[in-house]
Amino acid sequence: MANDHNIYMGSGNYSQSIKGNYIQGNFISRSQDLSEVATQIQESLIQLQTQGYTPQDAQQKVASDLVSQANNDSQAKSRLVKLRQYVLDAGANGLIGEAVVGVVKLALGLLGIPL
Repeated sequence: MANDHNIYMGSGNYSQSIKGNYIQGNFISRSQDLSEVATQIQESLIQLQTQGYTPQDAQQKVASDLVSQANNDSQAKSRLVKLRQYVLDAGANGLIGEAVVGVVKLALGLLGIPL
């Protein structure tokens, strides 16, 4: 789209080309514990689905945001690897949804990090 604008928001980017008012998440902040990261991922998935994204497209978008953040910050990449074990354990115990587990697995796969 010729009129797309990306505006840096401090903790994410606003992209005018995305349906609705989605703000790219800063999911892997150093100050957040892993349960907060998982909650933020879930909230972003819900927000995107409310705006008309399919569950699969919402997962792809959030995973892409995670990959972008990990590619720009080596500490974020390290936290994403730690998040993997947290979401696998929490998902197995029913503490978080399978969609969050799927997002983290997809992001790690896109980064070439083995599950």
